[in-house]
Amino acid sequence: MPALMLKTGAWEYQLLPRISQLSALIFAGLSKNAGKTTAFNALNALFPGQPLGLTSIGHDGEAFDAIDNHPKPPIPVFPGQLVLTAERFLPENEAGYNLLEKWGNHPQYGPWLILRVTAPGNLRLAGPSTLSELRLGVSNLRHCGATRIHIDGALNRLSHICLFSSPALSSKKERAEFEFQDTGIILSLGAAWGDTWPLLVEQSLHILELFKLPTFTSQRNSANAKLKADIPLQHNAYLQQDTWTCLPAPLWHQELLIPPHTEVIYLKGAFTDAFYLTLRAQKRLPQKFVVRSPAQILLSLNTWQILKSGGIAVQLLERPKLALITLCPWHPRNPVSTCRLAEALLPYSQVPLVDVQSRQVWLPAKC
Repeated sequence: MPALMLKTGAWEYQLLPRISQLSALIFAGLSKNAGKTTAFNALNALFPGQPLGLTSIGHDGEAFDAIDNHPKPPIPVFPGQLVLTAERFLPENEAGYNLLEKWGNHPQYGPWLILRVTAPGNLRLAGPSTLSELRLGVSNLRHCGATRIHIDGALNRLSHICLFSSPALSSKKERAEFEFQDTGIILSLGAAWGDTWPLLVEQSLHILELFKLPTFTSQRNSANAKLKADIPLQHNAYLQQDTWTCLPAPLWHQELLIPPHTEVIYLKGAFTDAFYLTLRAQKRLPQKFVVRSPAQILLSLNTWQILKSGGIAVQLLERPKLALITLCPWHPRNPVSTCRLAEALLPYSQVPLVDVQSRQVWLPAKC
C-alpha cells in the first residue's frame, strides 16, 4: 500500500487525537541533530492555553550546542505552562514567571525550580538527570497543576523512555503515584544517524524491531503471571524450573554461576556485545533473554543478527508505547529527503511518521 502523505495544514488534526489521549509524552533522539527539540516545540504548540508541565532530562534551549557550536532551537513557553528547570538557568526577566516550588541542590545547576509562566518568552530547560529525581520532579509538576507532562530527552539516551513503567518503579508508593500515567514515546530519527543510506535504513529498522519485541512469557503459560511477578528486578537472575535465582556478583557472567541449558536470563542493566560473547564462549547462552525495555539493548547490528540466527529470543518486561516517529533530513554532508526515509520505513512502522518542519505526516496501513 503506498504511503499516505497529508498536506500541510492537516497534520495537527491527524496527530492531536493520537497524542491528546496520552497524559505524558517523552521525547527521545537517536542521534545528535535528530530534530528532537524541534519536535518537542511543535507538539507543545498543539496544546495552547493548557497547563503543560515541561522539563528535560538534559539541557535544552541554549543558543549554541556545547559540542559542535551549531545553533540550537530555543524553547518557547507561554502563559499557564509549568516549567521544571534549574536555578542557574533562570531568565533575567523575573516578570515572565512565578516561582511555585524549590527543592534539592544540583552541584552545578543549583536547586530545582517549578515556574508558572506568566508571559511569552524562551526558557532554558535543565531538569534532573536521574530517573528517581525526574519522577519526583514530575510528581511536583502534577501537584502544581500540570495536566500533561512533556519531557525532552538527552543526546543518545533512551533510559527515560520507561520513566513511568511499572518495572521501573521500585516501591508501591511510586506505583500508586504514577499508576494514572498513560505515556507515549516520541522518537526522533534523523539522517545524521547514518553516514550512508543503507546504514541509516538498517539502523532505523533495527530500532523499530526493538520497539516491537514481545513481552515476557514462559514456556509454561499457566505460570506466566507468577513468574513475571517474581522476577527480582534489582538483580540479574536466571530462571530454571520455575524458580528465579539471583546473580549478585559483579562478574557473574564470567564465573560460570549459570547452569547450562537455562531457560531465561533476566538482565537488570545493559545487554551488550561483550556480555553476549562471554556467555557464548562459556556455553551458557539461555533460550531467551529478558530486559526491562528496548533502551537496554545495546548490541551491535551484527551481534543482534547472530543472536537471532541462533534461535535465542529477546523479550521485554514491558513494551513502551511508541506514539510517533519524527524524521529530520539534516546531515552535515548528505541530507536525506524525509519523503524517501518515510517510504523506506513506513511498511515496518505501526505509528505515524512525521516531518514537523514541513508538517507532513505518513500513516501506516494499520494506523
